[in-house]
Amino acid sequence: MNKVEVHQAIQSALLSRFENAKWAAKQAHEAATNEESVAENKYDTFGLEASYLAHGQSQRVIECEKDWLAFEKKEVTVSRDNVDLWSLVKLIPIDADLVLAKCFYVAPCAGGLSVEINGSKVLVVTLSSPVGKALIGKECGEEVVLSQYGVKMAYEIEQID
Repeated sequence: MNKVEVHQAIQSALLSRFENAKWAAKQAHEAATNEESVAENKYDTFGLEASYLAHGQSQRVIECEKDWLAFEKKEVTVSRDNVDLWSLVKLIPIDADLVLAKCFYVAPCAGGLSVEINGSKVLVVTLSSPVGKALIGKECGEEVVLSQYGVKMAYEIEQID
């Protein structure tokens, strides 16, 4: 798996998320400022609720833009010998026949986002996540134990890019 390709796929997904957030914020703003949103009596809260939604959507736009810009501004480089920020990590299961390899991209933001590259899923994790904490500082060949659905699984770090 090519790290540049993964980085570009994540960046593209974040740009799409940002564009969708802008669209949703625009729709919420239009609903909040529409003349039909004016309260007809003291119990009519549609306009107030629409303004809260518009505010929340504008905050989401700011967060999505920040995530996208973090990836857009980052120049992709090959990682060092150990897992660090901006590392692409491939794990293979130890003593498990049916479990597939896992790929993680360690980033400062956008944790939980996943992209698919050539049929392989790559999950973005942050340093503050349990997976990020388990991976940080590890080297190729080291063992990492991850909890999945309450079950602990042992993996070996096969590749760091």
